[in-house]
Amino acid sequence: MNREACKFFSGSFAALAYAHAAYAVATSRGVINEPVFLGRRWGIGFMWTEAAIYTALALALGRIGWGARSAAAALEARSEAAD
Repeated sequence: MNREACKFFSGSFAALAYAHAAYAVATSRGVINEPVFLGRRWGIGFMWTEAAIYTALALALGRIGWGARSAAAALEARSEAAD
C-alpha cells in the first residue's frame, strides 16, 4: 500500500474512532439507547473497544503515511548535509 493510501485510511479510521467514542459517551449519558443489531444489544464497553481498535489502526497507518522517510531518502539527506 502506498503512502497516500495509508494517509487516507488513517483519516478514515480516525473518524470512525471519533464516531464510536461519541456514540459511547452519548449512550452512557442516556441521550440515546444501546444499539440493537442482529438481535443483540451492543453495550458501551463494545463501543469503547471498537474506538480503541480504530484509534490503533489510525495511528499505525498514520505512522506509515506521514512517518519516517524511507532509508534511501534518509541517506540522501545525510549526504547532502555533509556536503
